[in-house]
Amino acid sequence: MHSPLLLENDPIAGLATPPGNSALAIIRLTGLKLRERLLPLLRRPNGRHATLNDFTPRMLQRIDLMDFPTHGKMPLDKAMMVYFPAPHSYTGEDVVELHCHGSPVVVKRILELLTDLNIRPAKPGEFTRRAYLNGKMDLTQAEALISLINSATLRSAQEAIRQMEGSLSKRITQAKEQLLTILAHIEASLDFADEDVTPLPSQALLMEIAGVAESLGQLLRTAVLGKHLQDGFQLLIAGSPNVGKSSLFNRLLGRSRAIVAATPGTTRDCIESHIEIQGIPVLLIDTAGLRQTDEAVEAEGIKLTRERLGQADGVLLVLDAQQPISEESLELMRSLKNGIIVWNKIDLYHNDLPLINTNWPVIKISCLTGDGLDSLLSAIAGLLLPLPIDGEGAVIMAARQREAMVLAIHALAECEALIVHGKPGEITALPLRTALQALGEMVGQVTHDALLDRIFGTFCIGK
Repeated sequence: MHSPLLLENDPIAGLATPPGNSALAIIRLTGLKLRERLLPLLRRPNGRHATLNDFTPRMLQRIDLMDFPTHGKMPLDKAMMVYFPAPHSYTGEDVVELHCHGSPVVVKRILELLTDLNIRPAKPGEFTRRAYLNGKMDLTQAEALISLINSATLRSAQEAIRQMEGSLSKRITQAKEQLLTILAHIEASLDFADEDVTPLPSQALLMEIAGVAESLGQLLRTAVLGKHLQDGFQLLIAGSPNVGKSSLFNRLLGRSRAIVAATPGTTRDCIESHIEIQGIPVLLIDTAGLRQTDEAVEAEGIKLTRERLGQADGVLLVLDAQQPISEESLELMRSLKNGIIVWNKIDLYHNDLPLINTNWPVIKISCLTGDGLDSLLSAIAGLLLPLPIDGEGAVIMAARQREAMVLAIHALAECEALIVHGKPGEITALPLRTALQALGEMVGQVTHDALLDRIFGTFCIGK
């Protein structure tokens, strides 16, 4: 943890609500001697000048904001104010929120007046950066906060909330403590080699290290899920021309986005749209129909489809209940692992459908009537979203976290190899220290300004 008020603590202000016309706007402020600087701006509703005693902790109260350079008698805005004293605030410093009316003109003027009071505009993420520097959260929790703000689905928001509560931090801290114990055993045998200190046998050390490496490996495997929760699973709709791919695309979107026509080859390019399916973020991709063609533009679209097939997390292979299965569709079933067979136009076909030799789920739908869509949505959810390994929300969401985890696991593997080959303790201790440093960087116990700039620079101003 960092000592409170370790680095920059000059007063700052930022708009914590989106810019533009709105009923309300919240201007957030934090820093040293904040109340003293604000006094010229504030009047009580009875016209009395505000004093330090008017900053009642955690009580939302009426306040008038005055355009003090003009010495006017009318307030600039009739607002509300709430004060959070240090250290029990978001940043660990004194925090004040001004809840004013959401007129862009009024908000702009208030921010100008705050600058005149030597309360400078906040940089992106500066409030959360101060919260981190003052020990209110670690880096994984800060990164979870930006994940929450950027969440496109309820599922990703829930995961971010769990990480803000420390689910990932606890796992990393536990691994660090185990590694520190192992390192202590190794270093004790070095420091007290002439005394009666019995080092742990090599086999015991290897078992301890392997246990930590396995735990970290489980966490690392969640990085795939974390990336999908952030960016969405790629779900590609494929099949022969005119089987209803674009109709299914529009059905899943709930609106018309792709052109639907009876002419084969209408879709020439990949059309994408982000949707949510049972809480799962999905990048849905409509593609050109797969067939042999001499038409140059359509052939290019088919080439692009085949390229995207190799990148997709799942495929909806659409078949027409009124048509035989094409060779291209059969080839997709043989070559791809993760997909769903979607028989379309079942409202027009009442005979038994041909049996298909595949392990893929088979769903019958009608894009015209909507029959079978609920079953398809459930099948898609089952196809795409594995549960976190431990069910506790410990999922790696950020690329930086993944890089640190890979470094730590590689260092532990190096340590195991050195022990197996009988290397002395001073040598085997080196990769252990590397692993500890990597885990420390993950939660922010070891860091530098460039890393903090990269992380907090992605935040919005006012957070």
